[in-house]
Amino acid sequence: MQRLSRRMDAAIRWPSHGHGSAEHWENPLIPSGYTYLLQFVAHDLVHSAIPLSVAGGLGGGTANARRTPLRLDTLYGSGPVGSPHIYALDAPNDDRRTKLRLGRMRWKENEPATGCPFRDIARARAENVTGIDRSIAGVRVALTEALVADPRNDDHAVMSQLTALFALLHNGLIDIIRRHEGNAGPNGQFGAAYKRFLCARSALTAIYHNVIRNDLMRRVIHPAIYAVYHGPNPDFIDHPHSTEGFATGDWEVPFEFSHGAFRFGHAMVRHEYQINDLSLHDLNNTLEKSSVNDPANRPLDETWMVQWSRFFEINESTPNFSRRIGPYLSYGLGNDQFFPAFDETERVGLLYRDLLGAGLAGMWSGDALIAAIGDRKPHLISMSRLLADRDYRVNELREWLATAPAYGALTDTDIETLSNDPPLPFFILFEAMQQTAGLHLGLLGSIIVSEVIFGALAGDPRSTGGGSLAGQLDSISREFYLANVLQDIPEILDMAQLVEFTTEIAELQQAVPAFL
Repeated sequence: MQRLSRRMDAAIRWPSHGHGSAEHWENPLIPSGYTYLLQFVAHDLVHSAIPLSVAGGLGGGTANARRTPLRLDTLYGSGPVGSPHIYALDAPNDDRRTKLRLGRMRWKENEPATGCPFRDIARARAENVTGIDRSIAGVRVALTEALVADPRNDDHAVMSQLTALFALLHNGLIDIIRRHEGNAGPNGQFGAAYKRFLCARSALTAIYHNVIRNDLMRRVIHPAIYAVYHGPNPDFIDHPHSTEGFATGDWEVPFEFSHGAFRFGHAMVRHEYQINDLSLHDLNNTLEKSSVNDPANRPLDETWMVQWSRFFEINESTPNFSRRIGPYLSYGLGNDQFFPAFDETERVGLLYRDLLGAGLAGMWSGDALIAAIGDRKPHLISMSRLLADRDYRVNELREWLATAPAYGALTDTDIETLSNDPPLPFFILFEAMQQTAGLHLGLLGSIIVSEVIFGALAGDPRSTGGGSLAGQLDSISREFYLANVLQDIPEILDMAQLVEFTTEIAELQQAVPAFL
């Protein structure tokens, strides 16, 4: 694994994608905001106490704690009662907690008279029992604690900004619902707040599902596979047919997804990002910006306030594009500060961790997966020579592994072993490069991802893909209220529309720095 990871350090010579404004390594079909939406989705699907690569084997700490996938547990935690630290008061005259906390941004320069100051996630100071104080004496207090449901949502600056975006949308939905409520009186406040929170959470979950189904998956999945899975009743390989949704309490994400195919998002990470009109930051700097890594410089300052038209195509903007998908990761993901060595190889970086974790998980081999899918869905496998013809697949892998001998120093034995039984995360990236020139996943990667993502969506009876968002929101509202309190929410099919709606309801049209 260590030598394969070094072979994957060699930059890929991509063919032209025909998009004049994008670099040859950029993917003009996938703006970089989707890289981090994928990370957010991953957090909403899988949560374990310790990474498998670091644990060295399967055990209690590596078990997945997510039992209800894609229900925004990564944002809401256990709700206002179970996770009160992430919730703020609704209003001065209401002591119930149904809004998500946000924190003030910090200004390096003089703060302007206009603009919304609450643009960061909430952060706090906590006394350390060891007596260690990471503050800058006399200058700034260290905000070591990120007040979010899932600490991984403060992994870096873009991730915490995406979390703040969803929090702003939730809080705006709370305000919309509150305006339609009657006066519950002192004795009815708890019930009113409970209904308000559940209605807003259900509405945001429906919007989130709509974006995943119609936007995120459409961009990353092979078009032929997307056509098979995105409809109202996909014929899953691994799930029984059901009109009532799957038993999500017994739901488990397969290792072939969590430690195999879904690691493809790491290949999409850029080496630098234009965050807003004020700032261009490299990946190392971006990864450093969290309460864990740099608490004395939290909250985020104005140079880290994401201008979302830089991350999604909004009003014909030209955003940061993601990297094309292939067996190569940006050099910042090899930084030993964030991904230090942890075994005798002394190999640093995220790539080696991905490959090692796949080996420890005991997942199916690529050949076994291809054969099993071929038995049940032969028409899918037949669409790809790389999957249908094993000899061709082995030769293609062998040829690629044997090039760039300065990287990895793979032996002949290494090359034969890896050609005949490639680690799944590597093969998924190789397939995307070979089949689609890195513009989206190949067929096998798309099938694995679709089975899990669309399978999880099918576990929610509201998210069947057959109805409009307006119909879903009407149904949600009438579970809690006599009238449709969500009728003013527009049809939101993609992240651009989600950002535009959030800008409107959070009144951020004139925000400084620019929000949109």
